[in-house]
Amino acid sequence: MPGSLVIVNPNASHARDSSARRTLTQQLDKVLSRRDGVAPRIVETASQEDTRPLVETALAEGARAVVGVGGDGTMRDIAALLADTHVPLGIVPAGTGNQVAAVLGIPPSLDGATDALATEQIRTIDLGEVTLHLADGTKTTSIFMIGCGAGFDAQLMATTPSDLKQMIGKTAYVAQAIKLAMNIEATPFRIEVDSDVIETDASIVLVGNMGQVIPGFMDLRLPIDPSDGLFDLIAVGARGPLHGLKGLANQLLRRDLSGESGSDSVRLRGRSITIEADEPAPLEVDGDYVGEGSLTARIVPGVLDVLVPPGS
Repeated sequence: MPGSLVIVNPNASHARDSSARRTLTQQLDKVLSRRDGVAPRIVETASQEDTRPLVETALAEGARAVVGVGGDGTMRDIAALLADTHVPLGIVPAGTGNQVAAVLGIPPSLDGATDALATEQIRTIDLGEVTLHLADGTKTTSIFMIGCGAGFDAQLMATTPSDLKQMIGKTAYVAQAIKLAMNIEATPFRIEVDSDVIETDASIVLVGNMGQVIPGFMDLRLPIDPSDGLFDLIAVGARGPLHGLKGLANQLLRRDLSGESGSDSVRLRGRSITIEADEPAPLEVDGDYVGEGSLTARIVPGVLDVLVPPGS
């Protein structure tokens, strides 16, 4: 039986050093060879176009698992190909945010995550499918793992300098968020959650399949469950930074679902969510800025097997 396929993204922020990658691949080879009884195939690529044939070949050959070494974008690219195959995704977090790894309890270090592959168990989670309607007339549909949204969050992703992310990691987003918050505003949104419609002024509207406020450190009191077959909608209206902090605190501390038209803070759940603004809004998918427009997200329940530490 074939072993596992390992896809290493050499552009991931914690995998750029070639010497460190060699050490890591040696460790991966050792751990996976012992676990599977056969050596893994380890490939370096940062290209989504290269990832597809690699994963498809591994699936056709009956691979034990597909392990991604990279950030959330790498995991999403692989996850989209593994959906409904029952071949699990192994995660070695090497990016800046690493939300997926944090939510699933994967050790945050390269060494820790690699060693954990020896004893990890399968957990089945949901994915999301999002259709973007962009201002230039483009319509695209893609898979996501973490979430998507409109407003401040997308603006933050679009404007945080990449060189700053490389230098200081997650702190770069915090620094940019503080800068943008000084001029934060709320704009009119129409949000449809299943068959219910809410119209409210919001600064940020998020559709969450999983995620934490600060990955690995701070979570919502009412957490987002990636295996409940539902999205979590979070909408916050902010008219200035102080009002925004009040809305953020409400989301952090709340224990129940609530929200209606005109609410400054909304938390609801549903299987299908549409977000529209009076004017095209900045959009993001899994932390990547994708343009301006509107979106519709649909839950795809129970389609991805992932390898997680026991008890996660």
